[in-house]
Parts: sequence; structure tokens; C-alpha cells
Amino acid sequence: MCNVCTRDVEPQVVAQPKPNRALERMKKKHNIVTDPTNEEIQKAVAYQPDLLAVSTQYSKIAYDIFKQVFVRLQESKAYVIATRTSQPFHVLLAVLVIAAWLTRPGTSGNVRGWRALYVGAVATHLGAQIWMTLVSGIVLYFSLPRHEFGRVQTVLFPVYYAFNSLVSLLALLAYFRTQCLTRFENTSWVQLALLLVVFSIEAYVRLGLVRPMLRAKHVKTQMEEAAGGGQEIGHLVLGELAHCPRYLRVLKTFRAYHSTIAMGTMIALGCSFYSTMILVDSMCQ
Repeated sequence: MCNVCTRDVEPQVVAQPKPNRALERMKKKHNIVTDPTNEEIQKAVAYQPDLLAVSTQYSKIAYDIFKQVFVRLQESKAYVIATRTSQPFHVLLAVLVIAAWLTRPGTSGNVRGWRALYVGAVATHLGAQIWMTLVSGIVLYFSLPRHEFGRVQTVLFPVYYAFNSLVSLLALLAYFRTQCLTRFENTSWVQLALLLVVFSIEAYVRLGLVRPMLRAKHVKTQMEEAAGGGQEIGHLVLGELAHCPRYLRVLKTFRAYHSTIAMGTMIALGCSFYSTMILVDSMCQ
């Protein structure tokens, strides 16, 4: 053991605070007697917060909560989209155009608003179907490696079918409400049935088929990556996995779900085309 560890340490002397002479003179002048050891006196003279102090305290708590909520909002994707992209301005422009159109003189604004919602929902739904089915899917499949294309579809599939089912539901409700306001004059029950079929198909695909299809796709992708495949573009190369019974079962399950979803998508697309033709006929009358 070293000398530094064994030498005696001198105790440190704590300096006593110097008395405050001005405070002592004030105590003598006003005959003030203090006793810090008496708890009863200390409680009697303790500061009792008034209404202003209580309100200030609660204001501080409310400010802290607001600050935490605002920080979480700034970290959310919705805030990033609203502040760093141009999409919110597109939505605002569409709202302003619709508002200007609804306020112009003419027929009843209530019926006009529901008709605008109906036509806009049908047009938006058909445009999303054409882009996703006939443009985006084909272009990406023949441009990206198969696994990269699969990762893109994994993100887009749930959002696409949720969005389309919501828009088709809006079209169905808007058309039905329009017919209620016009007392079902010139009502096309075929149109109502088509809108209902489209909504039912897309809602069933989103709620019942997308999740198991993506689960099977995830297992299939893992097995293909382990075997060194998945980088081909526009076609499938099984390689050694052609002799793996488990992979073939997973592939068969994935294709069954994918084929069912594709069939439902094509039926919904055909119904949307026919629904658009009925809408055109009603406008030409």
C-alpha cells in the first residue's frame, strides 16, 4: 500500500457563515424573534399560494404539455408532409375550386355539393385504379429487381386498397344521398349496385387478403434471399428452390392470394369503367 493511501487525512474545517449585521439590526429595531427549530411557527408563517400563484403553476403545467405535444407533432410524418411537401397546397387548391363552384348561383347548393362529391370520388377512384394497375405496377415490375419491386408493393398495397375502399364508400354514400335529396328521380339502380360491388371487393381485399398475402410474400422473399435469388428483373428464376417442397408450398400460397386479389382488382376496374359510362349518360341527358 502506498504512502498516499495510508497517510492521515486532516479533517476539513467547515467555515461558519458570517452573521448578517443589517438583518440583525432590523430584528432589534422591530423586535423580531425567530426560532428556526420551531416547526409550528414555521408552518404558521409558511407562504400560502394565492389564486395568481396557483393559476401560474397550472399555466406552467399546461405549457409543458403543449410543448411535448408540439414536439411529437413535429416528429410525425403528417407534419413533415404538411410543411416540407407541396401536396397540402394541391388539396387546398382543390378545396378552393370546389368552394367557389358551390357558391355560384344556380341550383340548390346541398344537392350540388353531394353531386360534386359523387363525381369527384368516382373520378379519383378510377384514376387511382388506372395508375396503380395499368401504369405504376407494370413500369416498376419491368424496371426494378423483383425483390425491390416487392418491397415497394408491400408499402403501397395496404395504402392503395384502404384508400380505394374509402373513396368508393364516399361515392356510394354521395350517390345515395343525392338520390334521397332528388326523391329518387332518374335513379340508376345499376349504378348503385356497381358502387356497392366495388366497395365490397376492395374492403374485403384490404381486410381479408392483403395481410396473409404479404405474410406469404415475406417468407418467400426470405427463402429466395437465402438462396441468392430475387435480383432478376421482370421474371422469376427458381434455381435451386425449384426442388424445395416448402418453398413451392409458400410460392403456391402467395400466388393464390395474389391471383385472387388481381381478379378482384380487375372486376372492380370493370365496374368502375361501367359506372363512369353511366355517369356520362346521365350528364348527356
